[in-house]
Amino acid sequence: DRSRRTYFLCMQSGHRVWIDTLNAQGQWLTDSSMLHVIPEEAREFDSAEAWPKSKALAYLHNNVTALRANYNNLETGELLDTDLINPVLASLELRLVDWRHRSDWREFSTELRRRGERLLYLSPVAMTDGWNRGTSAIRHLVQRATYHFCRYADMRLSDPAYPGATDGLFRVLSCPAPECESLVPCPMGRPSFCSDGCMEDTGRLDG
Repeated sequence: DRSRRTYFLCMQSGHRVWIDTLNAQGQWLTDSSMLHVIPEEAREFDSAEAWPKSKALAYLHNNVTALRANYNNLETGELLDTDLINPVLASLELRLVDWRHRSDWREFSTELRRRGERLLYLSPVAMTDGWNRGTSAIRHLVQRATYHFCRYADMRLSDPAYPGATDGLFRVLSCPAPECESLVPCPMGRPSFCSDGCMEDTGRLDG
């Protein structure tokens, strides 16, 4: 029904942060390629010396690798390595984001609904004081990705069928194309192709 679909869209919107970050990891061959996960205008590491670019990128690499390992453990029924996750959770601050304070919130809500987002939601807050823009953006990305992954892990672990899955529940699964390693949000819990290209490669594209 409509309320169930809206719930799934909101779930997808939040979880896209960690899904897209893990998928981007497969393309990390150089420092420049790693920086593609943050906006181009934020790729500045000289205005504050606390974390140079090398340390920020090491933080990004280490924590995304930890998320990948914990996702794999979660889906295979193994124990999560909480020592790799909890320090990131301890570093973030959560706030309720309420777009209804905008004067144009009614119009803006149409765009949010199109993206599967809500006017009011809980989210980590970007911490900018004392950080250069690049480090702040990377830390915020890692914190958001970790937060939303933990929401997913909590949902999976609460499923009575875990490490299996109850039919129809939201899942994050690997693209079924043989040569693809992308993760895909699957609203009804069934494997989905990440792109038309992968469907074509397996002869599954309709039409």
